[in-house]
Amino acid sequence: MVVDRNKLNDLLKQLAGELQNEVVQSAESLLPRRDDNSSGNGTPSVRSFFGIWDSGDSRSADNDRLDADLAREYDSHEANT
Repeated sequence: MVVDRNKLNDLLKQLAGELQNEVVQSAESLLPRRDDNSSGNGTPSVRSFFGIWDSGDSRSADNDRLDADLAREYDSHEANT
């Protein structure tokens, strides 16, 4: 999507002063942040997504349980082939 900055500036000028700031702050909050988690091309790196999903299971990071689940699934797929 191409952004026409001149058109946006013209639209912002039509708003009251306090609304202009609110719109700008809101728009800036939608932009990807450039920091150590950036991949350099403006998109967040994969690392920035680590840990953002909460399954609701307090044992979801239990490695022994994960290994058992993977082994069970692997065995079931091996049995079907």
